Amino acid sequence: MPLPTPEPGLIVQYSYVFRSRSRNVGDSGKARPCLIVAVFPDRGEPERTLVLYLPISHSPPRPEEEAVEIPANACFAAGLDGARQWILTGEGNLDTWPEDIFTLPTRPGLFHYGFMPPAFFRQVQTHFKQLYAEKKYNVVRR
Repeated sequence: MPLPTPEPGLIVQYSYVFRSRSRNVGDSGKARPCLIVAVFPDRGEPERTLVLYLPISHSPPRPEEEAVEIPANACFAAGLDGARQWILTGEGNLDTWPEDIFTLPTRPGLFHYGFMPPAFFRQVQTHFKQLYAEKKYNVVRR
């Protein structure tokens, strides 16, 4: 199956590197569901597409982490499992599309789960933009 077109709201299987581990040389990250929050051309090479990913985790956020819990109905609509999950909004990975994209663990040949429901995605975007404006957001450039 071909790679999907990267779009805000799409959830893909991406090898995410957490900021706390980004200083480890050679850390290739852990393949996990990640929400694409922004897509734009690379200023230096306009033919390349840059994608900003926010990680999705089953683990509740630590007190110092910013996150939004995904409602059960949004998890179901987006193709995620039914366990409680959070989108970490205080950090993200900026990478070239389609670097470090993997097939889903249970669906060989498929690279994406689905789209976050639009109303919930707007909530995530609003929270992310607020953190970004307050300079409370950290990015790992890959």
